[in-house]
Amino acid sequence: MGLRSGFEPPGTPEGVPILRSVRRAPDPTSRPIAAAEAHDHGDSAVPSPAFAFLLALIALPSLFWLVTFKRTTDHTVPEDWLMMNVVPPIQHWVTTNAPPLDALLVGISGLGSGWFVALGFGIAGVVAVWRGRIDLALLLAAGTLAFPIEWVLKFFTAGSAGAAGGLIPEVSVAQLFNALFNVGGKGLDDIADFPAGHALRATVFYGLLAFCVARVSKDRRRGMLAYGVAIGLIAAISLIRLYLGAHYPIDLLGGWMAGGALLAVIVAVYILAVDGRVRA
Repeated sequence: MGLRSGFEPPGTPEGVPILRSVRRAPDPTSRPIAAAEAHDHGDSAVPSPAFAFLLALIALPSLFWLVTFKRTTDHTVPEDWLMMNVVPPIQHWVTTNAPPLDALLVGISGLGSGWFVALGFGIAGVVAVWRGRIDLALLLAAGTLAFPIEWVLKFFTAGSAGAAGGLIPEVSVAQLFNALFNVGGKGLDDIADFPAGHALRATVFYGLLAFCVARVSKDRRRGMLAYGVAIGLIAAISLIRLYLGAHYPIDLLGGWMAGGALLAVIVAVYILAVDGRVRA
């Protein structure tokens, strides 16, 4: 009997290095699809469920710590400096010298408003049903969970200790309900800053739209282009909220983390349910 390598785990055949048994990080595109679908979707931009869950595992703990931080600190000194010394001069220059640009920026910001995103989910869902893609319609329906997640986070982070011993104004259930329908001209972002609703909703809505494009397209480049457009829209909508003085950077980060976690979980569950069959 020959000597076995000290680098081989017990029970493995001779000559098989232990390093081969170590799993690598998930491949963003490798998916367990059926052999019959391998030709159609093997070169698409649909991510693997392992990669999607990995993103969720990164976003969820980050969101937890952001919520904890927000409940103890209203805002930070660097954010105060940014919002007092950088944002106002930029906004003043744009409104004074380029009013059409300011109107355009406000319009782009509206692409992440609650009413627009809700209408967008409805239209996209109807289109999916009309094209016979009930699976994508259910996927988009799951994306509307972004709304109650935003409400819960805003309600939970309000009424907590803020910076310098202050308090983040508490939000009652009645205030929250009225803000849902913009009663008295007060929306959700007017009663609670964290998380930034526009950032959260845009992340989920445009992220799911990009995934739907990648899912129905066999062209990987088209899917990657859809992801790029979605990221650009999400960034533009979110940063314009900063330009308008509606949110601090930590609020935007909270919206991205909450939206990204929900998006990653929905995509992972969908891929496992639809494509998650053992490769023949």
